[in-house]
Amino acid sequence: MPSFIPNAIIFTIALYGILWLWCLVDLIKSEFTDNSIKLLWVVILIFANPLAPFLYSQIARKQKLRYR
Repeated sequence: MPSFIPNAIIFTIALYGILWLWCLVDLIKSEFTDNSIKLLWVVILIFANPLAPFLYSQIARKQKLRYR
């Protein structure tokens, strides 16, 4: 097995971890239209881990309150 494969896997996992942490911090800092939606996103980010950051970045922005 080539030696670059383990490094690529570690890089991918680290990048995914950074994305997941960014979503969690954004979730904590954001205000949503309903508090139950925020709780639901916390549960989704924790238990639906493989797809959760991608879903959060696409769907949750529509559910956030917008301040002008």
